[in-house]
Amino acid sequence: MSKQQYTVKGLLGHEIGITSGVLRRVFAARIRTQADNISPEQFAVLVRLSSGEGLTQNEIADYVLKDDATITRVLDSLEKKGLALRKKSDHDRRANLAFITSRGKALVEKVFPMLEKIHEKLREGIGEGELATAIRVLERLRNNAMQL
Repeated sequence: MSKQQYTVKGLLGHEIGITSGVLRRVFAARIRTQADNISPEQFAVLVRLSSGEGLTQNEIADYVLKDDATITRVLDSLEKKGLALRKKSDHDRRANLAFITSRGKALVEKVFPMLEKIHEKLREGIGEGELATAIRVLERLRNNAMQL
């Protein structure tokens, strides 16, 4: 009886996951130099809130692909740091809306250029056409995965 050798190396999902993990680590390390105790998840929420409109926790969760419990913890932390706040919705008393504070906006304005520099470095040696193709393929893969 022969033993089957299994490996995930080369599987698309594995390669995407590894790349995502590396990027998350790089960003987490760099963000610490700009803003103490801010995680990539917290920064993603602040970026989404920077539009200025109040958002429900469900809207935030859909944007950052995290569950409601995680978003609650992220918002609790951001509120304690004075970077975000929650208010009762005028239209639905059951719902809270999250907003970014002026301190949160200042943090996004400070950190976002660093994020852009990381992405510039990431794109080195990749043409615009290749990048556009990669983005289209990733969008298709994401849509296919959502149908599973």
